[in-house]
Amino acid sequence: MNISVLNNLSVRLQNISQLYYKQVYVYEYERGNSVEYFSQANHYPLMNINLLLSERIKTVARNRRPYKVAEILHEFINNVDSEIVCIDFYEMLFEPSLGVNPFDLFTNLSRNKTLIITWRGRIEGDYFIHAEPGHPEYTKYSTKDAIVIK
Repeated sequence: MNISVLNNLSVRLQNISQLYYKQVYVYEYERGNSVEYFSQANHYPLMNINLLLSERIKTVARNRRPYKVAEILHEFINNVDSEIVCIDFYEMLFEPSLGVNPFDLFTNLSRNKTLIITWRGRIEGDYFIHAEPGHPEYTKYSTKDAIVIK
């Protein structure tokens, strides 16, 4: 847990409700737990996407999974009573066979709820980096329009 991250997150949330897309990435390289602590301290739900999605997706035929992932996550997020949802452990979304871009998916989901998203990958320059080049899950995504707290 990082106190300056928590303070910065509280300040950012005060101004985010006017935005069309309401999402904040908290850079927790490898093992940080600031988002978990923030969710507990403020009584916001914390979603482990890997756990939730793996339970639901296992009953879906492999060839239908790319079509169901966004629908399932939309259902999870919208069924939460809180206007703010904390998200962690979503590495499963980078699986190439699911055919989703986690960043675009979270952006889309953030129209209706404010999302506080743990980022456990790397940030290099103006890019989120997931996995290493050559790895099937390697992804490089611009941070240009994202709110990132380091």
